[in-house]
Amino acid sequence: MNFRAVLAMLVCKALRLVSRILHRGGTAMPGRIALKIYPELLSLLAKDVRTVAVTGTNGKTTSSRMIEQAFLEQGKSYFANRSGANLISGITTEFVINSSLSGKCRKEYAVIECDEAAARKVFSQLKPQVIVVTNLFRDQLDRYGEIDITMNILEEMMRKVPKMQIIVNGDDALSAYLAMDSGNPYVTYGISKPVIKSAANEIREGRFCKRCGEKLEYRFYHYSQLGDYYCPKCGFARPKPDFDAEDVKVGDQLSFCVEGKHIVANYKGFYNVYNILAAYAAARTAGFYLERFDQVLRKHKTQNGRMELFD
Repeated sequence: MNFRAVLAMLVCKALRLVSRILHRGGTAMPGRIALKIYPELLSLLAKDVRTVAVTGTNGKTTSSRMIEQAFLEQGKSYFANRSGANLISGITTEFVINSSLSGKCRKEYAVIECDEAAARKVFSQLKPQVIVVTNLFRDQLDRYGEIDITMNILEEMMRKVPKMQIIVNGDDALSAYLAMDSGNPYVTYGISKPVIKSAANEIREGRFCKRCGEKLEYRFYHYSQLGDYYCPKCGFARPKPDFDAEDVKVGDQLSFCVEGKHIVANYKGFYNVYNILAAYAAARTAGFYLERFDQVLRKHKTQNGRMELFD
């Protein structure tokens, strides 16, 4: 650790403490100042930490918290940016707070949610061992631009970390293409049989094959562009999921089977099957057997604003 790195950590820790005393949060600003002092600080602190990162348009926070709960159930030493500060400044703050001034992290694992538009800055330093890409939809055009821009950022990031294991929603043609084209090792999750009826004229992203430009055909949709797709021209098609949800039932609670395990979750919304699958696939890829995954789901608490009920 050189002097500037130690100074950056001292300033970050001090600003975080002051912010907490003043009840100002203190998630992004301390890291922002620390990176101005030592721009490669995150790279220095993350090098000895096994990191599972989660990105994508929808489901990042929910999937991240489920993964975090799985780590807790397995008795693993970990930390997470559960405050929702998912840009490089907030992520750097979390690493500083969980590290000594010698640069040694006190925890073995990190579960990091990352804004997809920030991936270029974050992953070039973070270099996670595992990354989950939940899905890719058009979102906040003022921040992201068209979806191709986000895809280009993620593609560039994947090529820079060639040993990183990628976990993707195989039912999303855009996410699956990124993984299959990256050259990185990857695993997929998905739902191989139709569960709900999707409107035939529903607006969809990624209508055209990213490999050859031909319009994709679908055997069925789940919703939006998620479903069983194939290209009639070049053969690009939905990969067979490594983690496949079977016998999916949607009602007052969700239930399905994966790898022979019967999963029951007290959540509403078909989309949450994908969030649960993402967390399950990440934890299994990390080497957990997940005999008590139902307990993980029961103990998981949703973030504010998600799945709330109002009279």
